[in-house]
Amino acid sequence: MANVLRFETARLLLRPYEPGDAGEVWRVIRKPEIYATTAFIPQNYPRPRADWWVRYVNTAIRNRTGYELGIFYRKTGRYIGNVGLVNVRREMRSASVAYHIDPDWWERGIATEACGRMVQFGFETLRLERISGTCMVVNPASRRVMEHLGFVFEGVARRELFKDGKFYDIAHLSLLRDEWKGLRGR
Repeated sequence: MANVLRFETARLLLRPYEPGDAGEVWRVIRKPEIYATTAFIPQNYPRPRADWWVRYVNTAIRNRTGYELGIFYRKTGRYIGNVGLVNVRREMRSASVAYHIDPDWWERGIATEACGRMVQFGFETLRLERISGTCMVVNPASRRVMEHLGFVFEGVARRELFKDGKFYDIAHLSLLRDEWKGLRGR
């Protein structure tokens, strides 16, 4: 499956992580802007955890429970983020999209481009019926990424996340196979 998981888009290379990528992952993941806009990335991300995480996502690929890939800028090879399908439940034909982008690359359409390719992989290769996505309500840019790809807003789970002594609302969105096909047909 690893050789199938190498995608190129107009500007990006999406590929499985290699052990040597952990340093670049850590460079990006420890930025305060990443912590502030994500639900599950810890503050003060310790460097050894990046090594563990690379092993973890590669194990998920082997187990077919998740498909997280590094996002690299094709022209330079620079690591600029992560994109993937997580919580893959083959019996339910569903998964969730997940991503983070180096703040230095925000507002350039990188997340939309990378997520669009992963959504295509999910529907065409994995034969999923539903791909969901969530984001903190205080992160409207993430919601716009999903909506740009055709995800439908389902609602807000009030106070779903407790982080730093404060509750946050979480927006829930999803895209169904027939909706995605309809969008591609246009």
